Amino acid sequence: RRVLFRSAGSACVVTFSLQNSATNQASPSVSVSAEIQDGIGNSVGSIAAAAMIKPGTDVYGVAKGADPLTVLVPELVVKSIEQSTPVPSMANTLTVTLMANYDLASGSTVTITGLTGSQTADTDSLAIASTSNMLGAAGQWIQSLGQLVLTVASGGTKAGLPYSVTFGLTNSATDQMSPSVSIGATILGESGETAGSCTMVDMDKPGTALYGVPHGADPLTVVVPRFNALSIGQSTPASDATNTLTVTLTANYDLASGSTV
Repeated sequence: RRVLFRSAGSACVVTFSLQNSATNQASPSVSVSAEIQDGIGNSVGSIAAAAMIKPGTDVYGVAKGADPLTVLVPELVVKSIEQSTPVPSMANTLTVTLMANYDLASGSTVTITGLTGSQTADTDSLAIASTSNMLGAAGQWIQSLGQLVLTVASGGTKAGLPYSVTFGLTNSATDQMSPSVSIGATILGESGETAGSCTMVDMDKPGTALYGVPHGADPLTVVVPRFNALSIGQSTPASDATNTLTVTLTANYDLASGSTV
């Protein structure tokens, strides 16, 4: 950059804009040098190249995010979801655990979509519980999309810390496989500016059995309880004889102690 005039000892502040990389990048080495002229085009000396001093401070919760051309793609590095019951038409508690690599300031939103098949109607105030209420106490629910939108509360969430969200839906009345569920976020900064977004990605399901139902802990898996085998026979048709009856039952659910048949 050509300088018109700058006296010794006075600060020169230059601002300019570049388009950041699309992928993660550590801040590169940056140096500065100068050629000194006398004002009429004659070179009178130079300042040797020297490494520039970087602030080393965080921005949006990104370590050394103020260093030039540090780039970190926003993402939800933890994004799990599970349910409390696969029983049809039951009140089902879903638990989401999420952790972002950016701070999510107040007003940022987290969108979960794909939770289709429930019997819970649309509402702008689906009750939720979240860690320290950082994701609010209610969310916007759209039944047809299976979409829940959460708005980050005052104080915001911090990069690298996990947050839990629980909410209730009413299960389908019929058998249903767990649908594909995605999550993304819109990130605001402390001043309300848009800092970036976390692209919608598939959520992680536990894949574990619940009450003996395969994948029963996966969100909105529903299995109607039934007997897969139910037979009864006897040992003799003879009159006045002692008759042993044999019942064979196989259920698609665990029958724990205290269950009745």
